[in-house]
Amino acid sequence: VTHRVMGAGGTGSSVSRRSSLSPLTSASWVTSKAGGRYEMLWHMMRQASPLGTRELVLFALLVKAYALVYTFSRVHHYTLWKFFAKLLWKNAATRPPVLIVLILLGWSWVVRTCTAAGMELELVLGGPTKPSSMAVSCALVLTNIFLSVHLVHLLASEVPGLTWRPWLTTNVLLHAVLALVIAAPHKWLHADARTSLLRAAWDSLIAPFAPVSFWHVIVADYATSLAKAFADVQLLFCEAHAIASLPEQPGAPYTRTTVLWEQMHPACVDSPFNPALLALPFWVRLCQCLHVYAHTKEQKNLWNALKYSTAFPLIYLGWHRRVYPSPFASRLFVLAAVLNSSYTFVWDVLMDWGMLRWDKERSCWSLTMREQTIISARKATYALLAAFNLSLRFLWAMAVFGAVPTRGHGMFFFEAMEIARRTVWAAFRIEWEYVAKVLPKASATYAAVDKDSIDGEDASLLPVHDVERALDRGPKGAATAGARALRPLGTDVDL
Repeated sequence: VTHRVMGAGGTGSSVSRRSSLSPLTSASWVTSKAGGRYEMLWHMMRQASPLGTRELVLFALLVKAYALVYTFSRVHHYTLWKFFAKLLWKNAATRPPVLIVLILLGWSWVVRTCTAAGMELELVLGGPTKPSSMAVSCALVLTNIFLSVHLVHLLASEVPGLTWRPWLTTNVLLHAVLALVIAAPHKWLHADARTSLLRAAWDSLIAPFAPVSFWHVIVADYATSLAKAFADVQLLFCEAHAIASLPEQPGAPYTRTTVLWEQMHPACVDSPFNPALLALPFWVRLCQCLHVYAHTKEQKNLWNALKYSTAFPLIYLGWHRRVYPSPFASRLFVLAAVLNSSYTFVWDVLMDWGMLRWDKERSCWSLTMREQTIISARKATYALLAAFNLSLRFLWAMAVFGAVPTRGHGMFFFEAMEIARRTVWAAFRIEWEYVAKVLPKASATYAAVDKDSIDGEDASLLPVHDVERALDRGPKGAATAGARALRPLGTDVDL
């Protein structure tokens, strides 16, 4: 046990350092009057960043190219707001890739926060965890792909007379390229991490027939925050198919893609396939809860399944309210949104985060804040977390399921805020899983250690003062020091 605690190097972790070319050589393309300052800035950024030089150089070149297109465009007279809207939030075609990048950046923050708090993530997630820089690196690669494809669109838009609809074609191409990069069996872009993610996604889709671990729960819950993105993908391909199927009319004037998009939008957004894809992630989580209940017979999994089932009336009423508007449908929609948001908020606070516990020692039962926290010692942090979660729960339900138009910056804002809420939720969900499952096992392991026996033949594996320091730090320190001696958690998970 002690050998696995500290490892051969005595720290239990290893740091890989990548040799690279001279930063000044890599940044030689930067030429300006203040070239020395740019080179120094590049040198500092390259030393502080674990990312690859090629990715950073390509990103800088793409930003430079976008600045040139924005400055010297002759066909399109961009304002800065219109320029970014065209790339990020104009409609359903542009938002899903941006949201994936935001999720990767958010997951990097989750890993960094939990690791800095002393948690061994492999004990909770069921396997080795990549460093936070890996998620940032993947986000940068996907950003470069995103910018490269859209640069083709912007440059093609400057050429008069093109009829292959650069905006629509490049957006469809972008989604296809991202799907290949993420799902194709290649060794590029952290193949082991992608394989773990894809396996968890597949197991989640066949939840009634596959085991459910904590990692599956995290992946599936992230998918619920991407529910609108799934509907956006359906909208993109529906409109692309409708526009491509239009009959050619020789001699007819060219109709802009934006005009055709507006014409096809009502039929595609009102299609039953749109709410079906919106409901798919919630159906997956519902099946996971029922699968765990079938094996554990714990009633809380049925209550959790009921929580996810409240999303279905909300999705249906949002669709019905849009297709068949009436005051009664609007009132039912608001009622369903309040029910869903209230239920999910209470479940987050009581079950997913374990923030409030029943105090049975008092004369009457009351809820008290749990004493053992890891990420923050301030209870005000957890109160702010609850308020943040509550407000975004209601905004998300009202906005995404029918109250906000699917186009423009409003929908992108709410989708991005939901990703931020899910990121914070994941960090504190992992904390509660660690407190509830890992710390008790670590305390039991170290309580059974006899200090006198360590002074014998095993003393060379772990010095006594290291064990004493771990014991003096309490259960949290014992879990951190003895993490590698514990087996990863499997299906023993609170869903």
